Amino acid sequence: MEEKQMPNEQVYRMMRDLIQYTRERALEYKTFTGAYIVKGTEIIWCDITSVEKDRNPLAHAELKAIQGALSIMGESLATCVLFTTQQPCPMCASAIAWSGIEAVYYGVPTSHQWRYPEEMRDFLTHLGVRCIGPILENECKAIDDFLLANGI
Repeated sequence: MEEKQMPNEQVYRMMRDLIQYTRERALEYKTFTGAYIVKGTEIIWCDITSVEKDRNPLAHAELKAIQGALSIMGESLATCVLFTTQQPCPMCASAIAWSGIEAVYYGVPTSHQWRYPEEMRDFLTHLGVRCIGPILENECKAIDDFLLANGI
Protein backbone atom coordinates (compact mmCIF):
# COMPACT_ATOMS: atom_id res chain seq x y z
CA MET A 1 0.00 0.00 0.00
CA GLU A 2 1.46 3.36 -1.02
CA GLU A 3 1.82 6.02 1.68
CA LYS A 4 0.06 9.29 0.97
CA GLN A 5 1.83 12.44 2.14
CA MET A 6 0.62 16.00 2.08
CA PRO A 7 2.46 18.09 -0.50
CA ASN A 8 5.07 20.40 1.04
CA GLU A 9 3.10 23.49 0.05
CA GLN A 10 0.08 22.24 1.98
CA VAL A 11 2.21 21.23 4.99
CA TYR A 12 3.78 24.69 5.19
CA ARG A 13 0.42 26.41 4.74
CA MET A 14 -1.13 24.31 7.51
CA MET A 15 1.85 24.91 9.83
CA ARG A 16 1.76 28.68 9.19
CA ASP A 17 -1.95 28.68 9.98
CA LEU A 18 -1.28 26.75 13.21
CA ILE A 19 1.48 29.19 14.17
CA GLN A 20 -0.93 32.11 13.70
CA TYR A 21 -3.67 30.31 15.67
CA THR A 22 -1.23 29.62 18.52
CA ARG A 23 0.31 33.10 18.56
CA GLU A 24 -3.15 34.70 18.81
CA ARG A 25 -3.80 32.67 21.98
CA ALA A 26 -0.26 32.50 23.43
CA LEU A 27 -0.57 35.30 25.99
CA GLU A 28 -3.98 34.19 27.26
CA TYR A 29 -2.90 30.56 27.66
CA LYS A 30 0.78 31.25 28.52
CA THR A 31 2.01 28.70 25.99
CA PHE A 32 3.63 28.34 22.61
CA THR A 33 2.12 24.95 21.84
CA GLY A 34 -0.88 24.53 19.58
CA ALA A 35 -2.11 21.48 17.68
CA TYR A 36 -4.32 20.62 14.72
CA ILE A 37 -5.81 17.28 13.76
CA VAL A 38 -6.18 17.19 9.99
CA LYS A 39 -7.99 14.76 7.69
CA GLY A 40 -7.08 15.30 4.06
CA THR A 41 -7.08 19.08 3.84
CA GLU A 42 -9.71 19.69 6.54
CA ILE A 43 -8.88 20.73 10.09
CA ILE A 44 -10.97 18.41 12.26
CA TRP A 45 -9.94 19.95 15.59
CA CYS A 46 -7.61 22.68 16.82
CA ASP A 47 -6.49 23.28 20.37
CA ILE A 48 -3.85 24.91 22.54
CA THR A 49 -2.04 23.88 25.68
CA SER A 50 -3.91 25.19 28.72
CA VAL A 51 -1.89 23.69 31.60
CA GLU A 52 -1.53 27.08 33.35
CA LYS A 53 -5.03 28.36 32.63
CA ASP A 54 -6.80 25.12 33.58
CA ARG A 55 -4.33 24.17 36.32
CA ASN A 56 -4.21 20.74 34.75
CA PRO A 57 -0.88 19.07 33.86
CA LEU A 58 -2.68 16.92 31.26
CA ALA A 59 -4.05 19.88 29.28
CA HIS A 60 -1.53 19.59 26.43
CA ALA A 61 -2.61 20.81 23.00
CA GLU A 62 -1.98 17.43 21.39
CA LEU A 63 -4.04 15.50 23.98
CA LYS A 64 -6.89 17.98 23.83
CA ALA A 65 -6.90 17.92 20.02
CA ILE A 66 -6.90 14.11 19.97
CA GLN A 67 -9.81 13.99 22.42
CA GLY A 68 -11.77 16.55 20.42
CA ALA A 69 -11.14 14.83 17.10
CA LEU A 70 -12.11 11.44 18.55
CA SER A 71 -15.43 12.94 19.67
CA ILE A 72 -16.11 13.65 15.99
CA MET A 73 -14.36 10.77 14.23
CA GLY A 74 -15.08 7.89 16.59
CA GLU A 75 -12.58 5.52 18.15
CA SER A 76 -9.71 5.96 15.69
CA LEU A 77 -7.90 8.79 13.92
CA ALA A 78 -6.25 6.40 11.45
CA THR A 79 -6.95 8.68 8.48
CA CYS A 80 -5.65 11.80 10.24
CA VAL A 81 -2.38 13.62 10.85
CA LEU A 82 -1.38 15.90 13.70
CA PHE A 83 0.35 19.26 13.40
CA THR A 84 1.98 20.74 16.50
CA THR A 85 4.20 23.75 17.08
CA GLN A 86 6.41 21.73 19.45
CA GLN A 87 7.72 18.18 19.40
CA PRO A 88 5.29 16.04 21.43
CA CYS A 89 6.25 14.96 24.94
CA PRO A 90 6.25 11.25 25.86
CA MET A 91 2.66 11.43 27.18
CA CYS A 92 1.38 13.04 23.97
CA ALA A 93 3.45 10.70 21.77
CA SER A 94 1.80 7.72 23.48
CA ALA A 95 -1.66 9.20 22.89
CA ILE A 96 -0.76 9.86 19.26
CA ALA A 97 0.21 6.22 18.77
CA TRP A 98 -2.88 4.89 20.59
CA SER A 99 -5.23 7.14 18.63
CA GLY A 100 -4.12 5.74 15.29
CA ILE A 101 -2.83 9.04 13.86
CA GLU A 102 -0.68 8.22 10.86
CA ALA A 103 1.76 11.16 10.90
CA VAL A 104 3.00 14.01 13.09
CA TYR A 105 4.31 17.30 11.70
CA TYR A 106 6.09 19.36 14.36
CA GLY A 107 7.79 22.75 14.61
CA VAL A 108 10.29 23.07 17.46
CA PRO A 109 12.32 20.02 18.48
CA THR A 110 12.65 19.64 22.25
CA SER A 111 15.15 17.48 24.08
CA HIS A 112 14.18 18.26 27.67
CA GLN A 113 11.55 15.52 27.68
CA TRP A 114 13.49 12.84 25.82
CA ARG A 115 16.92 11.32 26.55
CA TYR A 116 18.22 12.15 23.08
CA PRO A 117 16.82 14.29 20.24
CA GLU A 118 15.76 11.40 17.99
CA GLU A 119 14.02 9.40 20.70
CA MET A 120 10.52 10.75 19.97
CA ARG A 121 10.94 10.04 16.26
CA ASP A 122 12.22 6.52 17.01
CA PHE A 123 9.35 5.86 19.44
CA LEU A 124 6.63 6.97 17.00
CA THR A 125 8.24 5.36 13.96
CA HIS A 126 8.50 2.03 15.81
CA LEU A 127 4.74 2.26 16.41
CA GLY A 128 3.99 3.02 12.75
CA VAL A 129 3.57 6.81 12.99
CA ARG A 130 5.50 8.93 10.50
CA CYS A 131 7.26 11.86 12.17
CA ILE A 132 8.17 14.90 10.07
CA GLY A 133 10.00 17.93 11.41
CA PRO A 134 11.19 20.34 12.41
CA ILE A 135 9.00 22.48 10.14
CA LEU A 136 9.16 26.29 10.34
CA GLU A 137 11.20 25.92 13.52
CA ASN A 138 12.18 29.60 13.78
CA GLU A 139 8.59 30.76 13.34
CA CYS A 140 7.48 28.38 16.08
CA LYS A 141 10.31 29.51 18.38
CA ALA A 142 9.22 33.12 17.76
CA ILE A 143 6.01 32.40 19.70
CA ASP A 144 8.10 31.54 22.76
CA ASP A 145 10.18 34.71 22.23
CA PHE A 146 6.90 36.66 22.07
CA LEU A 147 5.86 35.20 25.42
CA LEU A 148 9.24 36.01 27.00
CA ALA A 149 9.06 39.58 25.67
CA ASN A 150 5.70 39.88 27.44
CA GLY A 151 7.01 38.59 30.76
CA ILE A 152 5.70 35.05 30.49
